[in-house]
Amino acid sequence: MLGPGEGEALFGGRIVLKADFEQLCITESFFPDARPGADPHFHRRHADSFYVLEGELAVLVRDEEKLLAPRACVCAPPEVVHGFRSTAPARFLNFHTPDGGFADNLRERDRGEEGGFDSFDAATGTGPPATGAVFLGPSDGERLEASTRVATIKIARDELTLVEFELEAGFEGPEPHAHDDHIDSFYVLEGAPQFLLGDETVRLGPGSFVAAPIGFAHTFANPGPDRARLLNMHAPSRGFHDFLRRVS
Repeated sequence: MLGPGEGEALFGGRIVLKADFEQLCITESFFPDARPGADPHFHRRHADSFYVLEGELAVLVRDEEKLLAPRACVCAPPEVVHGFRSTAPARFLNFHTPDGGFADNLRERDRGEEGGFDSFDAATGTGPPATGAVFLGPSDGERLEASTRVATIKIARDELTLVEFELEAGFEGPEPHAHDDHIDSFYVLEGAPQFLLGDETVRLGPGSFVAAPIGFAHTFANPGPDRARLLNMHAPSRGFHDFLRRVS
């Protein structure tokens, strides 16, 4: 459980490590101006995804670069060439699923060491077609409505299900539960939703982050009085996106 801005700060706080699990690595990055991010590359064993929180990010997938506004999302599957840069001040989340050595690579580079992980330089437009890649604008995705919540599926892959939840006041959430085969995590975008973590109940505001490891009991709700919005990440998915479709 992390408050806004909390986590393992790297590169002078420009990158904050929020989650470091074998199944999932999440970083929150702040670029204060237009600057390079990562040159074209690909990963053999994991997907690389982005969700823009503030500003604007330019993300390349194979041979197409698009500008991403806040709430936009991209996923580059394994083997697909991709890269990114900021065009203005930007804050964004980056998901590596599974981790593929990315967290340790960041720590090594922060110490001035060479680093290295499941990443290979490549030329733009090379490699396999971007089949399965995701390029979604702020309002795009598969929208699933229920009485007190809207779930918009942004990414639905084996490596990761990324869902943006809009919760009305009074949303009661699922019963407390645990997962035996994946990580369930949340990033608060708006409002103050309530989380049950083990035997602790907390309300968390925008920028807060929660991760429930395998076997850890948890749930979430929004008692109100205001609506709330959050991201929910299941890594690996284990069919969570299909479950949402069935219950919506």
